[in-house]
Amino acid sequence: MPHEIDRILAAAASHIWLIDEDKAQEIVNVLAVRASTGQGIDWAADEAKPVYAAETRQGRQGPIHVLQLHGTVMPRSGMMSRMSGGASLDQFMKAFDAAASDASAQAIVMDIDSPGGIVDFVPEAAERMFKARRADRPIVAVANPLCASAAYWLASAADEIVVTVSGRVGSVGVYQMHDDLSEALKMKGISRTVMKKGPRKAEGAIGPLDESAMKHREEEIGYIYDLFTKAVARNRGVDLSVVRADPEEAKEHFGGGRAYRAREAVRLGMADRIGTLEDTISRLQRGRLTPRTARARLSVI
Repeated sequence: MPHEIDRILAAAASHIWLIDEDKAQEIVNVLAVRASTGQGIDWAADEAKPVYAAETRQGRQGPIHVLQLHGTVMPRSGMMSRMSGGASLDQFMKAFDAAASDASAQAIVMDIDSPGGIVDFVPEAAERMFKARRADRPIVAVANPLCASAAYWLASAADEIVVTVSGRVGSVGVYQMHDDLSEALKMKGISRTVMKKGPRKAEGAIGPLDESAMKHREEEIGYIYDLFTKAVARNRGVDLSVVRADPEEAKEHFGGGRAYRAREAVRLGMADRIGTLEDTISRLQRGRLTPRTARARLSVI
């Protein structure tokens, strides 16, 4: 249904995103094409698709829980997650909480392949993961191969971040889009009337944002950026100025919104080591975890 696509497109454009920009643009472009051609959504084709997977491997001292987070991070399974190949953060965290509550667990491994996603519940989930750290039960995040933005926020809460040799991590930043739909609606022959109560309700619902509306949205983005960067700085044990630094102006930085390949990510301290998911599981099965204080001694291939 064309109007259904229009609503989803508007929702995608207005969300605050913690995501690799290419993926966000891809999502919006696909929705825009569907809106312009009048294509509907085949919900049945995606309804049975799992949003995460979990498995258990056996280690020397106990089970190792391997949790999969693949796709665009969405707060819950729904129309947007199905449209974008998304992963439900709600369901992932249920699996994480179950693994964290297993007193016999030797380790928790997060198998991550995600460009990031929508901000909703990411700060809360990352905080739960950080508080679940235990000296005798490491939490390890593996960028397999992509761990960007919202996914990196979650991964930073782990004791260790591993990135596969072709992988990328980072994209520490926040952004939001706004589409002025007035001309597009005119071309479709649609004259839309917005009825509202509240002096600032429905700002830019169809047309451009005025200066006040733009300032309000920038303040919201700034608030999320503040939460994001402070969490990453604490979780990774670095100064806040490093996380917020512009890579064109500082030697020590976390990309300023850019994502980096494995070697550079480890050099910058955004990740701890280079390795595959299977390498990581095998190492943990043998009971080996490199302490964060030894990060500088890790080999970089």
